[in-house]
Amino acid sequence: MIRCPGRAPLPPSLGDFLVSKHSRESVKIYESIKEAVLCLELRPGSVIDEADIAARINVSRTPVREAIIQLIADDLVIRDGRSARVAPLDFDEVPKLYDALLISSRMVHRLAAENRTQAELKRIEAAMEQFDAGVASSDGLRRSELNVAFHLCIADAAHNAYFQGFYTKVLLATNRLARACFSGDGRSEFEAAHPEEDIVAHMAETARQHRLMYEAIADRDIETSDRMAVMHEALAKGRLRSALFRTSRALDRAPLADTREQMVVMKGVKTARRTARKPFGAGRDRAPRGPN
Repeated sequence: MIRCPGRAPLPPSLGDFLVSKHSRESVKIYESIKEAVLCLELRPGSVIDEADIAARINVSRTPVREAIIQLIADDLVIRDGRSARVAPLDFDEVPKLYDALLISSRMVHRLAAENRTQAELKRIEAAMEQFDAGVASSDGLRRSELNVAFHLCIADAAHNAYFQGFYTKVLLATNRLARACFSGDGRSEFEAAHPEEDIVAHMAETARQHRLMYEAIADRDIETSDRMAVMHEALAKGRLRSALFRTSRALDRAPLADTREQMVVMKGVKTARRTARKPFGAGRDRAPRGPN
C-alpha cells in the first residue's frame, strides 16, 4: 500500500471522507479498491459492483458507496449510468497530465521547503532511505511504490490541502500509467528495452535527485526545491516516453475479458503509439524564475 512512512494513508483529494459511523470501513474499502485499480488488478473499464463487494466483506452497501464516491473524486473510477467502472487509461492525456504534475510538483516542493516541520523532514528522510534500499530490488513495482511514498511525504510537508490534494491525485494518475508499463514479472517496459547498466544508472540518478530534494527542503531552500522538482519530472517523462511504444505492443497481445475492455485497451494501443512518437512538454523542462 502506497503511503508516507509514519503516517496513515493520505486520501488523494481535496477533502476527507464525511464523518459517519461508516467512515472507518469506507477508508479501508477505498484503500483496497484504490490499490487494485493502481496495480491494474482491476482492469480499465471493468465494473465495480457495490453489492458484490459489500457481500464479500460482510458490510452494508453504504461504506462501499462512500468509498466509490471518493474514488470517483480521485478520477480512478467513473459513473457509467447506474454502474461504476474503473476509469480508462487515456494515453492522449499524458502531455496534459505531466503539465499538471510539473506545476503542482513545483508548488508542493516550494511549500514543503518553506513549511516543513522537523518531524516531517524525518519522514521524508525515512522514505528516501527506503527508496535507496529498494533500488537494488528486481521488483520494479515495489520501487514504484517507494518512489510515490517519498513524494507523498513531501506533499504532506507542504501544509496546503489544496495543492497537496491536487498533486497527490495527479501523482497517482501518472503512477497508474507507469504501472501499465509493467509486465507480470514486475519489470517495466523501460527496463525490458534497456541494458542493465542503463537501468542501474537511471535508478542511481533518481536516488541522487531524491537526496537533493531532501537537502533543499532541509535547508529551506525554496528556489533549489523548485528547480529539483522540474528536473525530476523531466526524468520521469523521459522514462515513460521510452516505455510507451513497447507497452502498446504488449497491449496488442493482451488477452481481453470482454468487448468493452477490448475497446478501452485498443484505444490505449493507438494513443500510446502516437504519444510515444511525439515529445510532450517540449521546451518546458527548464524552470522559470519562480512564481510571482
